[in-house]
Amino acid sequence: MKKNLKVDDLMDRVFVTFSPETPVPDAVDVLGKKRLFGACVVDNDGKVLGILSEKKCIKLYLEAFSTGSIKPIEEATVMDIMYDDFKTVQKSTGVVEAAQVFLTTDFRRMPVVEHGKMVGQITRRDIIKAIELFSI
Repeated sequence: MKKNLKVDDLMDRVFVTFSPETPVPDAVDVLGKKRLFGACVVDNDGKVLGILSEKKCIKLYLEAFSTGSIKPIEEATVMDIMYDDFKTVQKSTGVVEAAQVFLTTDFRRMPVVEHGKMVGQITRRDIIKAIELFSI
């Protein structure tokens, strides 16, 4: 992998986001239809508030099914179940540095920000693509 490769060279510029008020069933529908593991939650200004993961959705649904009440599902928004402990990277961050973050966390994706606003995202798969493209 080229050492000078930047996140900006690999990041997805077209991505799904959710507003914090998005009902969980609507988010689950989008994740399923688009075959996504998760998506970022952003406010109206593009600031990243958290990450919604399929794991959190599954947990909510299983808890609701085990109690026999779907009310928690119907009332939940993505803000209620999103991860609010996440890392972001700048567009200028080196890919090697981003790969190191992925190795030390359970994150599958990291929002890419510029001036506090989400401008893209990079995933573990993007790192794998970089390895494939630039390996010897």
